[in-house]
Amino acid sequence: MADYSTEGELTESVRVLRDEVLDTVEHGDRDPPGAEVFDALLRALSIGGESVPGLDLALHDAVSRRLAWGDTEEALLADAELVFDRLMIAVERAFRDPTDQMVVVEAATLVAVTVARVVSLAAVARASRDRAARLREELAQRQLHDVLGKQKQVISRLETDTDFSDLSDDQG
Repeated sequence: MADYSTEGELTESVRVLRDEVLDTVEHGDRDPPGAEVFDALLRALSIGGESVPGLDLALHDAVSRRLAWGDTEEALLADAELVFDRLMIAVERAFRDPTDQMVVVEAATLVAVTVARVVSLAAVARASRDRAARLREELAQRQLHDVLGKQKQVISRLETDTDFSDLSDDQG
């Protein structure tokens, strides 16, 4: 391919690689795994190599959605790695100019790092929620143990009081 004068031309040339990178033939008409990663790459290329808050927000939403639907953090990272690997092969084949390859590799690296950061933040948030739930459960168990201990004492006292009153009724 030729040297691209604008980021828009480069973005469109990478967009053409979508089916190859995502292996859409295998997945039919549903979104293939890693589609959010490829879409983030296209956004990063269209905006330029700057640190992009919009990239973080869109990726965060996509990752959160997949996690909410039951995908694991490992699956998300594996999909991102697969997209990155397939993209590197496709870019090397499709782009002859090293400058164009470097621009795409830089944007893909930015996206991969962002995916890893968003997934790690989600994992930390999930771990803290799990820990809080476990602590609440332990507190509830401790309170239940205390209440049951007090009830046992009351029952023992009532049984003792009842036993003495039964003896005095029998003698009288």
